[in-house]
Amino acid sequence: MARKGLTRERIIDEGCALVEEKGFDAFSMRELAARLEVGPASLYNHVSGLEELRQAMALHSADLMRQTLEQAMEGKTPDEAFLEGARAYRRFANEHPHGYQVLIRMPASNDAMLVQAAKDSFAPLRSVIRTLCTDEIRSLHFLRCFRAAIHGFVELTANGFMRRGAVTRDETYEVMIHAYLKTLKGLSDHEEI
Repeated sequence: MARKGLTRERIIDEGCALVEEKGFDAFSMRELAARLEVGPASLYNHVSGLEELRQAMALHSADLMRQTLEQAMEGKTPDEAFLEGARAYRRFANEHPHGYQVLIRMPASNDAMLVQAAKDSFAPLRSVIRTLCTDEIRSLHFLRCFRAAIHGFVELTANGFMRRGAVTRDETYEVMIHAYLKTLKGLSDHEEI
C-alpha cells in the first residue's frame, strides 16, 4: 500500500488540510494515512508520531500567517501596510479557522520553537506598528490592544455575532482598523501611557 512520492512535506500539507476539515485535535494518524493512501506505518518513516506532526502543522500555520501578512503589506506605505496587514490577518483567520486556532494556542506551549514561531507570525504587523510609533513601551501597549481587538473581532464573528444591523461586519472591521491606525499615529504626540 506504500505510495511513491510520500514526503514529510506532503504529510504535513495533507495533515493541515485534514485539520481545516476536522479540527486540530479531531484526526488520527490512521485517518491521515488513509487520506494519503498509505499504511499508517509509512507515516512513521517521515514523522515520529502525532505529536511531532502536530508541532510541524503548528509551525506551518505560523509560517503561513507570516507569509500572508508579508504579501499583503509588501510595497505599501506604513499606513497602507497597517491596514492591509489587519485585513490579511482577518482573511487568514476566516480562510484557515482551525489553523488559526492552532496558531493562537502556540504561545501557551512549553516548546520554545512554537512560542517563537507564534511571535514571528505577527512580525510584519509588529514591524509596521513600531515604524508608526517608535516609542517602545507605547508601541507594545498598542500592539497588545490591537491584536486583542482583531482577535476578538475574528472570534465574535466566527461565533455568529454582528450579523444583523444597518452595517456589515466588513464595514465595522474597517471602522475599527482605521480608528486603531488613527490612535497609533497619535501616540507619539501624547504623554506617557
